[in-house]
Amino acid sequence: MMLTRAMLAGAAMAVAIPADAQSANYDRLFVFGDSLVDAGNAQAGRAASGGEDPAPAALGYYQGRFSNGYNFADWVSRGVEGQATIASAYGGRNFSVGGAQTREVSGDASPSFLEQVEAFRTSGQAFTADSLVLVTLGGNDIRSELAKVGANPRYMPDFTATLTAMTEGLTSLYTLGARNVVITGLPDVGQIPAVTQFNSPALSDAGRRMSFGLNTAFDGLTDAFASSTGANFRFFDFFAYQQAIYADPGAYGLSDTLDTRTACLLTSGAPACDGYTYFDLVHPTRDIHRVVGAGIARQLGVNGVPEPATWALMIMGFGAVAGALRRRGATDRGATRIAA
Repeated sequence: MMLTRAMLAGAAMAVAIPADAQSANYDRLFVFGDSLVDAGNAQAGRAASGGEDPAPAALGYYQGRFSNGYNFADWVSRGVEGQATIASAYGGRNFSVGGAQTREVSGDASPSFLEQVEAFRTSGQAFTADSLVLVTLGGNDIRSELAKVGANPRYMPDFTATLTAMTEGLTSLYTLGARNVVITGLPDVGQIPAVTQFNSPALSDAGRRMSFGLNTAFDGLTDAFASSTGANFRFFDFFAYQQAIYADPGAYGLSDTLDTRTACLLTSGAPACDGYTYFDLVHPTRDIHRVVGAGIARQLGVNGVPEPATWALMIMGFGAVAGALRRRGATDRGATRIAA
């Protein structure tokens, strides 16, 4: 059955929940993840090894990021710290690396979740009671499994190692003192141009089902950590949020004719890419990142992240619009070139 924009918008409103009643007082932001939130670590690593630049400025990539501007972690950071994130390669608190999978993969140069946490542990930095930790992983795990499905339609995707690694990584973060953690789900990998360019409904559907399934599993894992630790583990349903944006982009300050299929980098619209969802074959444009970052920040009670005027009006009128962030914690029931 075809889902209409009105139906999708209604569904988004149905899953929305109110933002935190009071502003949060986080003192710093730490980031672990993949290229959706990398602030230059992959680029620095390639430069050190003499490899090809994965995010060349000449093509419109912005300061080592896999987009044409700040990513959503940067926008959250601007609300928390008043500035964008700084890659750990340059002494900052963003340990994410483009190409990273949640699980450890033999021969993969991009550090897994646990390896990123270990890099934090040995960096000399430390969490405070008011530190906010953002974790964004899973997209590369799905792309890896989706490639196997493309090669062999009978292959059964297996995310056991992914979920084990996520559990171990979150456990390590908690052991090291993290008490405010937001796990973002992941967007619909089946809709990225790198997949849709094959014009295979079966492949896109497989990507969508994997994305939804892993998203749901991460949500359940977040619940489990909140219940067992009493700490503020929260889940941002990226998958549902993406569908809400697609259902009514104008409500988020985006073009009503938002292009959700084309890689802007391959068009004359680059590098501004106004009106596009994707900057390259995998990664969102700066406008999409801004909208996602504002959504995460608002639901966490983080001020200082600009929201689209039309969205702000809707929030005042209806409460929360497609918040899709479910608070897990002691006070409330106590995650695109994704791979480069």
